[in-house]
Amino acid sequence: MVDLTHEELRLSLGSYVLGSLSPADRAATDAHLPGCRACRDELASYAALPAMMSRVHLDQVRQPAPPVPSAVLNRALSTVATEQQRKVIQLRRWRTATVLIAAACLLVALLLGRPALDPQKQSAPDGVPLVAAAGVSASGSASLEPKPWGTAITLQLDGLPQGGGFTAWVTAVNGSRSIAASWSPTPNGHASLSGAAAIPTTELASLHIMQGQTTLLTLTGPR
Repeated sequence: MVDLTHEELRLSLGSYVLGSLSPADRAATDAHLPGCRACRDELASYAALPAMMSRVHLDQVRQPAPPVPSAVLNRALSTVATEQQRKVIQLRRWRTATVLIAAACLLVALLLGRPALDPQKQSAPDGVPLVAAAGVSASGSASLEPKPWGTAITLQLDGLPQGGGFTAWVTAVNGSRSIAASWSPTPNGHASLSGAAAIPTTELASLHIMQGQTTLLTLTGPR
């Protein structure tokens, strides 16, 4: 039996209805139809095709087609060219977006070394206590673990205020800063989560837990 792809079989349905397929191709189509609902539905739409073809006389077929006005032809060709160009641009944009998304996912995986976890559910070992800013009732601790790519950071926080999202900023001894983690407020003000910084543990100068532009907790000189 001829081994045809689904698309090749679908394109041959018109010929199947008209009886113009080779025996091998017809046998392949017969074997494919019972298991393919889409092809059966499309074949049903061709049911009237033989009757319509019988109404066409040979003399009508032999008559030359009327010439297409040049303006109509040029407009049609222009439309086809524009559509093809649009599809090419969309395909390029899709490929670019796919590459960027894949690169971002790879970078996150390399930095974190583990999937993101719910800040309320993740467990973490005891760490170094954080110092609360004046007037702040929040408390917590941070654990720093050296990694080949930088530092893994585990946070245990309590008493966080409501109202806005939080970020954990790390500062290196050379003054550079980066976000190690970010999360949303929790109903009970508790958060237990992991973060990461592409800064070696020996080069970390400070860690700040912030809500917006307000510093809540600080770890200075974690080295």
